[in-house]
Order: sequence, then structure tokens, then C-alpha cells
Amino acid sequence: MNAVFKPFPVISLILLSAVLAMTCKKDFTKTSSDFEARVDNYALPFVKAAGFSGTVLIAKGGKILVNKGYGKADYEWDIPSTPRTVFQIASISKSFTAAAIMILAERGLLSVEDPLARFLPDYPRGDEITIRHLLTHTSGIPNVNDFPEYSRESRFPHTLEQIIGMFKGRPLEQEPGTGYRYSNSNYNLLAYIIENISGTSYGDFLRENIFEPLGMDNTGHPSKAETMPPQRASGYAPTSQIGLEKAPYLDWTIKTGNGSLYSTSEDLYLWDRALYSEKILKKETLDRIFTPHVDNVGYGWFVRERSGRRVTAINGRSPGFASYLERYIDDDACIIILSNIYTAAPFSMIEGLSAILFGEEYTQLETPKYENLEDSILAEYAGAYEFGPDFYRPGSRVSVESKDGQISFYWSDTYFYPLLPLGKDKFLDRMFWATILFQRDDLGEVTGFIWKDPDEFQAEKRSTGKIP
Repeated sequence: MNAVFKPFPVISLILLSAVLAMTCKKDFTKTSSDFEARVDNYALPFVKAAGFSGTVLIAKGGKILVNKGYGKADYEWDIPSTPRTVFQIASISKSFTAAAIMILAERGLLSVEDPLARFLPDYPRGDEITIRHLLTHTSGIPNVNDFPEYSRESRFPHTLEQIIGMFKGRPLEQEPGTGYRYSNSNYNLLAYIIENISGTSYGDFLRENIFEPLGMDNTGHPSKAETMPPQRASGYAPTSQIGLEKAPYLDWTIKTGNGSLYSTSEDLYLWDRALYSEKILKKETLDRIFTPHVDNVGYGWFVRERSGRRVTAINGRSPGFASYLERYIDDDACIIILSNIYTAAPFSMIEGLSAILFGEEYTQLETPKYENLEDSILAEYAGAYEFGPDFYRPGSRVSVESKDGQISFYWSDTYFYPLLPLGKDKFLDRMFWATILFQRDDLGEVTGFIWKDPDEFQAEKRSTGKIP
């Protein structure tokens, strides 16, 4: 059994609720100490709630305003996080995979309209699926991460051929080009195409054509476990009500192309700067990458607005790690958040940090105690629930179990975690950094819950209620 770490005493746990709105009329970026203090105050609740541990880099106009670590890179050895700590960056890796594809396109070695069959002649329906479909998640190819055997297979090294073999024979989930359907398999295939065309490995191609030219010395692809950098953070996952445990072992080769890379906030800032230039790709190519080709999806990036500002963003979560990179392209600004705790806290933090950066209204969080609820109350929440058609996976089911003075979400027999009580009928899901609000009928019986998403759109997803 993994050891449990409690970064902060339970009595000082943060209640993550909107309790104090602060309207910033002044541009605090002009006074670095004031700006950094506001960033610290905003980040600290997430750190104390054992939801965030990592680094934050904020820059504007070519000047780094904040670049610092929070929490621990390694809780067993009490090693603090610093700006040079290396983190797995999960799906931020996709931005580099897409760039590599476009480098090959600029060299005339492929086209985004090329069919997959050109590179894998025997791939089922490969003549209908194009590179563009893979780049924009519109291929219909199922997500390899969703397969029952993925958890077992992820513990061992894999070649791209072996990974592709896991989903190659499975039917498409939709017709190619008919809509966005996220699938990591798309980017496994893009990595294979990079190797097929370039004649070199995925990691070597990125190193020679992106990392080395930009001076990204602490960024790379672990071709095998022993190639991990020594300064890499250890990954953790929430456990108990306020504890952390080591994340399950993952051999990162199974995520080649879609989420295998490691980096630092400082290296990712070099990547941000390069995307304003033509050091790696021509402007016309960058314009194609940052064009929303379907919904708000570009090539490896999301393209949208926040508070009226155009942004290009990419984020990721993989066992033990979470990351967020958001670029405000008309303001020459960016925010980079890297964490070694497997929660969606960075996805929640990005909105407040953006508001602080631009002197806008944001919500500051207080730090009262969380509530211990009686076993009799906790037992009222137990049962099976089903999500409606607006959930990320329509019709998903989750079981709530009450045991040992806490309740836990059970998505499957092997994927479950405790909820943190913020009060009667209100809980924090630390894994996804969502608020769970249980609903009752006129007789006081629990009938369902509302899932309040942590992302910038503050979406609410309502369960259809308990399953008889």
C-alpha cells in the first residue's frame, strides 16, 4: 500500500468556495512585489488543500512577472518545487507533436490531407482518415486510454506499433470528419507518421528540430524509464480526505505522441516565445495551427476567448501530473502551470490567475476548516447515480459509498477516490476540482447531485438521480 502524505494539517484545510470578490482596477504587474503577493495568495489555498503542488510562470510583454515553485517536488524526501523542477506535461505534448507534423509538411514530405493509408496501408478505413482528422480529433478512432486493458499495459514499455495494435482493429466511433471526439490514439498515430517519414525516433526528431534550436535543455521524451531526468518531480494522487499518495507507476512510452513529454515552466516559456516568431515554423503555418478547424480546435491547441481576449491554450492530466499553458496572443502574455498532483486544480486556477494578470475581478478564497459529517448523514448519499446526456461521457455511472467516516466516488472497481466535505450536501472532488452539490426532495431524501465543473466556463452537470 502506498504511503499517505499530509502536506498540511487538516485543521488548516482550505474551504474552496467563492467568498470574497476582489476588483482590481490597478495594473499590479507594474509593481512586481504586489503582483507576486496576489498570485501567492491566490495559489496558497490550492496548495494547502493538497490539490496543487508545482510551478507557476506568468509573463507579459516578454517579461517574466512570476516564476516560482509551490509545495514539494518530492514529499518523501521533502524536496521543494522550483522553477527548474521537471514535470510530465501530459497533453501539452500534443502541441509539439502537431508542430513536428507541420515541420514535415513545410518540407514537402507530407500534407495534412494525406490519408492514413499512405503510412499504414493496412489500417482499416485508412483511406478515409486524414492527418487533419488526427490533428483535430475528428477521425472517429477510439481512445486507447478507455480500453479495460490500458491500465495493465501502461505499466510496461511499448513501441508505437504495439500501441497502435491495441486500437487498430476496433470500429470507429463516428464517421471521419463528422465532429470532434477526443482520442489520444490520434496522436499515437501522428507520432508513428513522424517516425515513418523522418526515419528517426519521435523523441530524437523533437529534440533535433524543436528542443535544441530553442534551448529547451530540460525537455524531452523518455524512450525508457532510465532516461528520466533526475530533477523530475514525483507524481501524486489524492487519497483520504486530505492526503496524498504516490501515483500508480506508468511507463510513459505508452503515451508517445499524446502525452509522454517532460519539461519545465521555463522551457515552456521558450516554446511560447518561439510561437511568436518563425524560429521553428513559418507564420502561415502557425496561422493554420491556431485556426479553429472544428469547434474551437486547432492543430494540437484549443483556440477560444477568455474575458474578450483571444487565447490559444492546451492542458493535460496524466497519473501524478496536471498542466496548463494559456497564451493571450493579442496581449503577448502567457500563464504556465505545472503540477505533480493528479487533480484538475490548474484548470480551476487559470481563470483567477488570468484575472490577476489583467487587473480584472477575481475571487479570493478563504481558509476555514472543513466539516466532519456524521456517519448517518454520509450514509444518505450512498447509492448509484447516472449522468445525463450533457456530461463529458453521456450516461456515465458513478457509485457513492460511505465507509470509515467518509464518502468516495467509485467510477469503477479500480478507479475511486474520497470526496472532501465542505458542509452538508456540499463536497469537493479534488481529483477533478469540481464541487458536488447533492440535491434533496421535499421529504429530505437525496435524489441526485449537481457537478460544478472547475473550468473557465463553470459548467454545471446534473446527474439524472439515483439508480434504483
